[in-house]
Amino acid sequence: MSRSHKQHITVARSLAVEVLRKIEAEGAYSSLVLRHALEKANHLSTSDRKLVTELVYGTLRWRMKLDYALQLCCHRPLQKIEPVLLRILRISAYQLLFLDRIPDWAVVDQAGRLGTTMRGKAAGGFLNGVLRKLAASKDNLAWPNAYEQSIMDMSVSHSFPTWLVSDWAKQFGPERSAELMQAFNQTPALWIRTNTCWTNTHKLMKTLETSGYSTNTSDILPDALMVETDGNVGRMMLGNQNEFHIQDGAAQAVCALADPQAGQRVLDCCSAPGGKTATLAQLMGNQGHILSVDIHPGRLKLAKQLAERLHLDCIEIKTHDLTKTIPPDWGKFDVVLLDAPCSSLGTIRRHPERKWNASKENISELVCLQKALLDSICFALKPNGVLVYSVCTPTPEEGPDLIQNWLAEHPEFDCEDPRRDKTQSWHRLLNHEGALQTWPDRDDMDAFYAVRLVKRN
Repeated sequence: MSRSHKQHITVARSLAVEVLRKIEAEGAYSSLVLRHALEKANHLSTSDRKLVTELVYGTLRWRMKLDYALQLCCHRPLQKIEPVLLRILRISAYQLLFLDRIPDWAVVDQAGRLGTTMRGKAAGGFLNGVLRKLAASKDNLAWPNAYEQSIMDMSVSHSFPTWLVSDWAKQFGPERSAELMQAFNQTPALWIRTNTCWTNTHKLMKTLETSGYSTNTSDILPDALMVETDGNVGRMMLGNQNEFHIQDGAAQAVCALADPQAGQRVLDCCSAPGGKTATLAQLMGNQGHILSVDIHPGRLKLAKQLAERLHLDCIEIKTHDLTKTIPPDWGKFDVVLLDAPCSSLGTIRRHPERKWNASKENISELVCLQKALLDSICFALKPNGVLVYSVCTPTPEEGPDLIQNWLAEHPEFDCEDPRRDKTQSWHRLLNHEGALQTWPDRDDMDAFYAVRLVKRN
């Protein structure tokens, strides 16, 4: 391997380490941090960009399994290793255990070089020693037995935190939990939503395929496409940026559950960065009025930019804390969509950092926030208006349990099964109670829960 090629690997690896630092230290979304980092690093080759992406997502997905292997080869407890060195160890262990494009000796060599550059010669020597031991023993490591179905064995084998494995084992049983964890560790499809106010799905598919992208239609969501990309979404948008927006199939199904009609008044709560607002506007044919509200003005700028890019002018954007009283001058709405802040555990395929950021304590706090939002926004509905509550998590506390408890306190609301009028293709995503429930293994979508509530007076 040439020296210049080894230097390129170092640049890619150092960028991956920095991206991981921002994700871990700042609690930022992996997709956003990675996209911004790659946009700035326009000098990187296509292969290096793919390597950075692979290292970041792979390290986040398999962190617990990587740490298990590293601890077998390191005399020092991992929690006592300086964070930057631990990140280098993790991305290197991911390469050694999961990838085969780069020889083991090069992975070890570049880790040592990177450690020396960042923290001195002693740090480089330490990394080199640990990784040389891992490279030599990786085919004979004493891995836990995934089939034993103990919480710790499943946790390491699937690389999920023990508290979450324990919760899912109680909720779904060991076998279903293992299936879900396997699915959540897969790279997800890229779902996009056709801007039906501008084009149609058939034309969009032809446009993308002409540009070299492979696409698949959905038999569940007629205005959706799944696209195979090289990760450069910006390039995909060139020339046809007003024809679609990126949105997972589950989020599109939530908007179908809301079923807004042309001419109606719609309130989209906690709406930033605006994907659901855009889909609601398209379902309405850009006719009517959508008030898109969020507490974060910075994220609302993204919603405004998206609406402008898609030429959707029925959208009005406001900043407001929706746990507070709804201003009377907003009036009443035919449809209110609350895609509530949640643990986001259903998005682990696209945001693997959620495994490590979420906690039982955090979920309890979120349930209080979700209830406060419901208590506030329910007064914004007209009689016979529709309230759709959704969360991108399979956690029962944030979904069916919360709704059951809330309805007991609000007898003026009833659950409505959308199948009572007519059958549509997306109805196969509904459970026996008429609630929307999506899964990564069954539907190739994020794990969402959503329910349609109707105000009777």
